[in-house]
Amino acid sequence: MGQNNSTQMDRELAYFRFALIAPVIQGTFPDASVAAYCRRVTENPIVRPDGVPFKYKPGTLSKWIQLYQVGGMDELMPRARSDKGAVRRLSDECINEIHKIKEKFPKIDAVQIHIRLVQDGFIPATVSPRTIQRFIKNNNLKNPAQSGPMKDRKAFEEEFFGAMWQADTCYFPYVPDENGKKQRTYLIAIVDDHSRMIVGARLFFEDNAYNFQKLLKDAIAARGIPNKLYVDHGPSYENSQLSLICGSVGTVLIHAPVRDGAAKAYVNTPFM
Repeated sequence: MGQNNSTQMDRELAYFRFALIAPVIQGTFPDASVAAYCRRVTENPIVRPDGVPFKYKPGTLSKWIQLYQVGGMDELMPRARSDKGAVRRLSDECINEIHKIKEKFPKIDAVQIHIRLVQDGFIPATVSPRTIQRFIKNNNLKNPAQSGPMKDRKAFEEEFFGAMWQADTCYFPYVPDENGKKQRTYLIAIVDDHSRMIVGARLFFEDNAYNFQKLLKDAIAARGIPNKLYVDHGPSYENSQLSLICGSVGTVLIHAPVRDGAAKAYVNTPFM
């Protein structure tokens, strides 16, 4: 179970790295050079998949670009650290990271924090989760903080066709299947963000990853490869296979905020 969690985290981190270098891979960055792009993107801290801001160096992005060009998404997977053995106390860098994680996710437990710290290389895996538990208890970090204010929702539209596609599933009426039994139908649709053009849409008896990936394949064959794909966290849209597909064709996979259906209103509008 722990290994599966680690593998999933590694994939999320690999795709996070790809999203940062995608404009270079796709040739869409506006800067005078790749080096200039890397400097601009790393001017400020970047929020990682765990929600914690981190200040990267331009050379780090340059290295990821080279790795992707050599071996694709596999080369962006984090490497296992070579340092082994337990530590007697947590480093100042690790302590600072724990405070950042607890500030961002007040209700996260010590085991989850331990997984994140190991994944990001702040501690070796040999450090026990109990070490993190003791630190949280001794430093009174167990009390959850109040959640922050709601974000303003602003109008947004990509500048050109194919810059981003949005996809979602709409519930449709029950219809008889081949055996005469009534079943719920699902309309899976893909809409171009800029033009609002429906680049792919089909009715299915099942809303699953296989059906969406088949629809996406047909849409790409007919309309080209999008720079970004914007979807929600449903099982059809959040799975390792879709991440690998997008990574292999150079598409950045973006997931909408959890419980924020309005974020993908473009998809439902053409069918209202």
